[in-house]
Amino acid sequence: MKRLIFALAAVCMITPAFAQEVKRTEDDKTITIVEETQTPEGKVETTTVIQKDRVFVNGFLYNWELIGGLGTQLYYGENDWKMTNKLQMFAFPSIDLYLTKWASPYFGVGIGANVSKFKGIYQNRGDKLYSTRFKTNDPFTGPTVKDYGYEHLCNQRGYYGNVFALAHADLANILGGYKADRFFTVDLYAGGGVLFGITDKAIGASFNAGLTPKFRISDQLSIMLNIRGALVSDDFEGESNLNEPDETHFLANHKLDGIAGATIGLSWKLGKKKSRWENAYRTSTIHYNDAALARRDSINNALTRDLINANATIQDLNGKLANANNTQYITEVPDLWFHINFIVDRWDLLNREKVNLQSVADVIKSTPSVKYLLCGYADKQTATPAHNMMLSKNRVEAVYDYLTKELGVDPDQLVTDYKGGVDYMFYNEKELSRCCMITAIKE
Repeated sequence: MKRLIFALAAVCMITPAFAQEVKRTEDDKTITIVEETQTPEGKVETTTVIQKDRVFVNGFLYNWELIGGLGTQLYYGENDWKMTNKLQMFAFPSIDLYLTKWASPYFGVGIGANVSKFKGIYQNRGDKLYSTRFKTNDPFTGPTVKDYGYEHLCNQRGYYGNVFALAHADLANILGGYKADRFFTVDLYAGGGVLFGITDKAIGASFNAGLTPKFRISDQLSIMLNIRGALVSDDFEGESNLNEPDETHFLANHKLDGIAGATIGLSWKLGKKKSRWENAYRTSTIHYNDAALARRDSINNALTRDLINANATIQDLNGKLANANNTQYITEVPDLWFHINFIVDRWDLLNREKVNLQSVADVIKSTPSVKYLLCGYADKQTATPAHNMMLSKNRVEAVYDYLTKELGVDPDQLVTDYKGGVDYMFYNEKELSRCCMITAIKE
């Protein structure tokens, strides 16, 4: 029974020492989570700032997308406009296949391919005039435009493919910002490629563009509708050298052939991260030693009281010396220096450093004829030279503003400088290089 009582008492004593409090704030661009944990040594404060509008750039194996679709398409060449019923030009099935590597939630690159049946008509007037591809001797029996002098229209039949490289843009993420669970998005793409005949020896260049609406059904799968088109070099189907009977018919021919199609299918996320992107964030942790801070505060308060009590005496002696010798009351500048520390990638003053600056302000005020140098630093190992230069400048400005605006130090006594990133300044600890040094200037 006694053991149980002692165990319960120990739990009651230990539990408060490890109590944790989590605070969360959010605005349009960031989410800030502050975790405060009380340990036997003191408080540990961990701050995580999540940036909503930025994500980590993933490696090559991350965020791939495979799209497959089945639908219909048409090829529109020189003689195909003569068909009155355009539905006769559509071929089924048309197969689409796309592989895309998304470099970010907004842009990606990839390759694509589609295979379809060639359906059209041509003017069968013999091989001496021109060499048509995909040609048959099967007469075309459908309705055509009226009052056209050509005869012997025959069907074109065969299979052809299109392989191309594409650049992709996710319009929903670009316009509305990245959201991992967005239900609807639109992929806009464009690129160039090669058209080739499968049942006939034909080859040509193609420029491709399309729009792919996607409807999310899970983290990996989406239903998609691919609406696409292409411009094709004029000689792909072999009808670019037609012998037209007059100028009107010649101008009616197209200078470029075209492809239009639509397919329905699935989008499948591949790679290590499947579909989600990780928001960029930064984390900083501060460990407080309450006992040491209390001792330091007690010493600083005692020194502050001593300095305040000594001010009257110093001022009195200063007046006497000035009147007696008509000189400044300080003949030598003391070898004083102070170290004001900062958190990594930050330049706001910690409360403990504000306490130190109160003592520094009293020393500066007590030596009005002495100027002091405020020089900012950053640790060289953490960031780029340009970023470290910005950090060191902001840190020295924060100390200068606090001394002059909050503690009443004469700005004429202060000179500022900043050095950017430096190697280890004290004890081979880079944390001690994130500082502002205050030193007396000897002339």
